[in-house]
Amino acid sequence: MGIVCELYRMSDSKIEELKKMESEVAEEFLDENFANIFGKYHKENDTVFSMDKGWDITRFLIKQNDKTEDRFLKILDSKYIESGKAKRVNELLCGINSDGIKEVCDRKLMAENQVYLAKRLENWNETNFWNYIMPHLDTYKKAFKKASELNDGIVFNFN
Repeated sequence: MGIVCELYRMSDSKIEELKKMESEVAEEFLDENFANIFGKYHKENDTVFSMDKGWDITRFLIKQNDKTEDRFLKILDSKYIESGKAKRVNELLCGINSDGIKEVCDRKLMAENQVYLAKRLENWNETNFWNYIMPHLDTYKKAFKKASELNDGIVFNFN
């Protein structure tokens, strides 16, 4: 087992409600309504975007690829991203491709920064490493694209 990450697409008003809840209550709501495959809002690749354990490596590489002056993509470290910010993330993600991700990849730096799972994948061969990581980039892009199209935000949940 390991830590997996899911991105949940939802309205800004729902995000505001979650922010006002005690953290345990908010987690329970997310688990029951989004994470649970029988949950009220669980629709894979629509409201729920699931990633395996490579999510943090991919997030790190996305942030390393951020060429904005304000390093805006550090917002991916937040639990809640409202719709306006999700749109900007989407715009920036559209400019990131596999070549850009590969260009900034420094496995030693990831391990030094204690990026989840980086130490274990440090010695993987290039082909296996990229075959594992690139689908996560696609998931980030799909989630933020969908949120932008529907004027929604994104909530990160880790299990």
